[in-house]
Amino acid sequence: MNRDILDNYVRRMSYIRTLSSPTISELENAGDYSSKLRENFDRIGDLAAENKRALEDVIFPFTQSDEPLSDEEIAFIRELNESMADEKVADNLDKVVISLINDRLMRDAQSKGDISYLLHELHSRVVVCHTFLTITGRISNNKAISEDFRYRGLEAAQKAMEYLEPDKFDELPDDARYNVLAVTMIYPGFWATQSGIARDEAHHYVEELDRAYNIYENDYYRDACPEYDWEAYRFRVLGQYGVILDSLYRTEISEDDIQVISHRLADQDAMFEEDPKKCSKWCSRQVVELRRYRAMYLNGEFDDEEYSRVMLELYRNRDRDAFDHDNLYVNVYSVVYGSLALTPARIRERNKDLLGQYYNDVCDYVFKMSDNVPLSEMLGLYTPLLFNFIEIPGRTTFEDMVIRSLAAFHPTTYVHSLMVAQISACLCSHLIDAHPEYFIGMLDYRTVDDVKRAREAILNFTYHAGLCHDFGKLPIVDTVYIYGRKLLDFEFDIIRQHPDLGAELMEKHESTRLYADIARGHHRWYDNSKGYPEDYNTNTSQFKTIIDIVACADCMDAATDSIGRSYNTEKNLDDFIEEVIEGTGTRYAPYLPGLFEDPAVRDDMDYILSDGRNLNYRNAYMLLREVRKPQEPV
Repeated sequence: MNRDILDNYVRRMSYIRTLSSPTISELENAGDYSSKLRENFDRIGDLAAENKRALEDVIFPFTQSDEPLSDEEIAFIRELNESMADEKVADNLDKVVISLINDRLMRDAQSKGDISYLLHELHSRVVVCHTFLTITGRISNNKAISEDFRYRGLEAAQKAMEYLEPDKFDELPDDARYNVLAVTMIYPGFWATQSGIARDEAHHYVEELDRAYNIYENDYYRDACPEYDWEAYRFRVLGQYGVILDSLYRTEISEDDIQVISHRLADQDAMFEEDPKKCSKWCSRQVVELRRYRAMYLNGEFDDEEYSRVMLELYRNRDRDAFDHDNLYVNVYSVVYGSLALTPARIRERNKDLLGQYYNDVCDYVFKMSDNVPLSEMLGLYTPLLFNFIEIPGRTTFEDMVIRSLAAFHPTTYVHSLMVAQISACLCSHLIDAHPEYFIGMLDYRTVDDVKRAREAILNFTYHAGLCHDFGKLPIVDTVYIYGRKLLDFEFDIIRQHPDLGAELMEKHESTRLYADIARGHHRWYDNSKGYPEDYNTNTSQFKTIIDIVACADCMDAATDSIGRSYNTEKNLDDFIEEVIEGTGTRYAPYLPGLFEDPAVRDDMDYILSDGRNLNYRNAYMLLREVRKPQEPV
């Protein structure tokens, strides 16, 4: 084990995150933004190459070795993992390496038969698996991806909780007992996901929390661990009942379960009332109230009007300039919980204005978020807002909300979306002129004359389809954000879900519904022989031509821009056209090479890829500089 190499890997990963998000206030003008990004990503490429060597030469061999570790090595590796898992910088570093190192320590503990060592690593594995379950749980269209983490986490938790048996618990030193107790608080969370929870999963969650709470009420454990902070344990387990509500969305829950949840959250509220100074160290009063009011509403203790009133009061009292965990939660979940009381069928005019204000404010809040805010945590809170978004025609559309959110969370994906929209519309314009017959059958255009008459409508449709094509990346942008090394297989699996995930989100809303096919198909090859999702045949869509145009535009922008890509060297337009010619009829539509032979098309592409791209980065810069002061809702 080379300590210097491991330490330097951690430092590089932290530095790479800083480089990928230059501080806007330190740039003198918009023109500096794209120049700085290009300069930084050139540097990121060098750092990523160093990381690749460190992974292949040292880190991967170390994590795959079964040589016994010394006490000194174990202490150093734990310290390294803890520094990478620090919630303040977690998104700067590498959760995968944390996981691999934890696996290595697990094997070492098992081989030595050291129970205290083993329980420490079982606790660590539960935390790591829960972290990955939280990330992959945002993928609503393919929950199989998260199942491996759920299985491994539950397996580790169940092994640790075997030591709750009194005859085994008696034999443990205090630190090992505390690890077992910590696992009992995390274990129930494996039945929740950030893309929603089913009625039976909610019931199971309640049952497991009851099991954890019974430990607090059991005199045996309190006598066995007199120095343990049992009040903190009780408070946190009670709070976990509220976490169930965070995953509940519009799913029905049994009357018995919601009564239990409401009762437990009332107990937590009473604890806070009794000793606010102590409880505020564990959780803010606003978080407690937010979940308590939600439970009361679901339990029938509030009617719609009263619930809206108390939620609005909490929303108005939030700190819109604070970004610690509790304030992140209140700023985002006051919007999520408030909107869950509404359905499109019964929204009144005042609700429309309120929702519009909610969505504007939460988006502005994300824009003001500093790089020190853990991205994964913010995405975990923000994803339910996307799944429960209520579109307000003429005021707040899903398309507008996601575009602004992309700009706030990941400016490079925002610029990429603008580029794909412009390239797609330009190619579409030239294709209508050259071969209008390719658009017959789309949106009931039955003849060439229909297509020609609808030219502007088709171009507008194509532009917006390109703009929306990567909407599915937003819930998983923390995986997209990995620049310091090549992605591992399971991370590719996560990213491969974004076409289906985007289509699922878009199909719910009038502003984006017609673009869902394009989002779903933009990574499929023209002949459907390759690409993803593998079970989608683009020939079944009336928008086949638009899908193929957007797919080409997506590849063109990705190939010709180094920003956001730490491994691939950018190509020029001629190189990309050669790629299109080589892939004609397989990867790319057969009419594309003919289009690129037209000097007008080449001239348009040259402009979009140079001056047009610079203007789009300027647009991103201006958005990021914008910090509006939200008005109070009416």
